[in-house]
Amino acid sequence: MSLAAAQVWVGFCLLGIGFAMHRTGPAFKRHPAGTPVALLGLALILLHSEPAEPESLLVETTTDIMPWIICAAIGINLVLLGAPIYSNARTLPLLAGWAGIIAAWYLILETLRDLTLIEILSWLGSILGAILAIAVFALSVKYTESKTPVEPESTPLTEKERKYVQSVISRHLEASDEF
Repeated sequence: MSLAAAQVWVGFCLLGIGFAMHRTGPAFKRHPAGTPVALLGLALILLHSEPAEPESLLVETTTDIMPWIICAAIGINLVLLGAPIYSNARTLPLLAGWAGIIAAWYLILETLRDLTLIEILSWLGSILGAILAIAVFALSVKYTESKTPVEPESTPLTEKERKYVQSVISRHLEASDEF
């Protein structure tokens, strides 16, 4: 394996690791190192000397899909930012986000023009298979949840139980203050 090929694969691994790191943590406080690690991986993939055949295909595919992935990511984030929260929609980010998503679809369709009918049918078969698998999974979950008996609502804590819980919490809070 050449040095350029190793650089591409290390970059690809770092891109995946950075994405996984970014997804850890609570929804509004992501891991701070995720984005820089993913960007480092992307830089390693794109900034290289010419690698051999399988790695050059990975680099070519990455550079081909980068414009529409960026448009789609920006569009999706703007749509989520402008989406109605408690019936208050932000119209400008919402419209700009949908424009970004439409631009991403346009870029995808421009890329697909170079494909043959057999390749497009193969992709459609894969997409239909994935949709069918997701539908079967969703129906299985729905069926299983419909057959699971509903648990009765628990009774509220008694006064004795409430005092016990308060004492346990206060002891733990006092112990954490000592450190």
